[in-house]
Amino acid sequence: MKYLLPAIFLALSSSHALASVDTLDKAQAFAELTPQQALEQSHQWHRTGEATVRVMPDAIHAEFADGTKASVPVKDDFLLSIAPFEQVTHGCTYHVPTGCQGEMVNKAMMVEITDTQTKEVIQSGMVKTQKDGFIDFWMPKNGNYQFTFTYNGKTASEVLSTEGNSRTCITTMQLL
Repeated sequence: MKYLLPAIFLALSSSHALASVDTLDKAQAFAELTPQQALEQSHQWHRTGEATVRVMPDAIHAEFADGTKASVPVKDDFLLSIAPFEQVTHGCTYHVPTGCQGEMVNKAMMVEITDTQTKEVIQSGMVKTQKDGFIDFWMPKNGNYQFTFTYNGKTASEVLSTEGNSRTCITTMQLL
C-alpha cells in the first residue's frame, strides 16, 4: 500500500532544508533526494522561480535559476499527478510541479483506483487536492489503473498507464 499514499502526506523535513543553501548546493542536495522527497521539494518551489522541475517517467529533473541542473532517478515507482477539473484545465504530458496549476485547490473528493488487469480495487477513499490543484499518486510501474473521482455528485473516470513513457501529468479528467 506504500504506492497509494498521495504524496501530499509525505511531508519530509529534507524538503525544507534546501531553502537555506545556495543554488549549486541546492542542485547537489536535490540530486541526493528520493523521488518522493524531490517531488515534495518541488512543491515548495511552486511558482517561486527558484527552479523548474519536470517529472518524467524515469527521473525528476530540476533546473535552477542560475542554469545548474540536477536529476533524481525514478526506478520502482511511477508518479501520476492528477488534476481533476470542472471548467478549466491545461494541456500537459509531463508534470511540472513548479508551474502546473489545476483548477480545484484544496478540495476533498472520493477516489477509487482499480487495477484493470486483476479488477482489484486498490484504493478507495477521500483524497484532497494540493495548493496546485493536483493529487499525486506513486503507483507501481508497468500497470494500468482505472481512476474514478467523485466530487459534489460529479464524476470523472479514466484508465491511466504507468508503462514506458506514459504521461505523468493528468489534466484530462473533467468532473461531469
